[in-house]
Amino acid sequence: MTASRTPDHAPMFDVDVPAPLTLVERLLALAGLYTEHNDRIDLLFAGTAAPAPDAYVSSARRLEREALACVKAVRQQRLPPVEPVPSAVVRLKQTAYLTSGATRYLTSAQQSLPANETGAARLDRRRGFGQHVRQARELTALAPATVVESTTHLAYRLPAKAHARTTVPGMERAQRRSLLMVARGHVAVTGHYEADSHDRSDSVDTDMLRRLDAQGLVTCDAASAPPFYSSGLPRDRVRLTSLGLSVLSTVIAAPLPASPPAARPVPAPATAPSARARR
Repeated sequence: MTASRTPDHAPMFDVDVPAPLTLVERLLALAGLYTEHNDRIDLLFAGTAAPAPDAYVSSARRLEREALACVKAVRQQRLPPVEPVPSAVVRLKQTAYLTSGATRYLTSAQQSLPANETGAARLDRRRGFGQHVRQARELTALAPATVVESTTHLAYRLPAKAHARTTVPGMERAQRRSLLMVARGHVAVTGHYEADSHDRSDSVDTDMLRRLDAQGLVTCDAASAPPFYSSGLPRDRVRLTSLGLSVLSTVIAAPLPASPPAARPVPAPATAPSARARR
């Protein structure tokens, strides 16, 4: 794996939008970055990427800083201290603190990597470099879903300025559910939507993914997700685009129409029994 894509002092979110992200967009983007961070480590354990300890440490530090910054931004909204707001804020804080622990484990891994370990290979999860990285990965395992869940709870209480105002025609609950699945890091595919291979049982079908892709709401990051099974090929992680981020921020707490029921085949009319032939 190559070094970190951006220097440590670079902006946290490099998305092509004309204005700064709203708070809800920022939280959803944070979840996506956690998914990307976890995928990098999973590819390492799958033996399809070379170790990049410096990049892991840099990524974890930025995630920790941004998670704490999001907690501060939420508190500045002066939300009423009624559930589920306090619990959502606590979960965001816990995510930041767990990321701090992951940073420490990754720093230890950085110091324990053998000098001759440069290529992609299966690592021993029980000792040395592999053990430290595994421990760090466990601490951020639930971060994407936790951030999205907390964001969903907070979105109902946050003022309008904390949401984007971007819409697309015909947005329905099924599309929002699919976008939330993508935001949680639960969707990966093979062959650019040719087959869906999901990380959770509540999957998104390929037709829906193609529809969202055609609308510019999601995109595939080729070979960026770990294989579905041992010794398999890397999968394509489905991610929110900048437009998808804005649209989900807009509709995450909005009332949406239910999807129309699937058309059912019309039963054929009953055929009248034929009269018996007269003798």
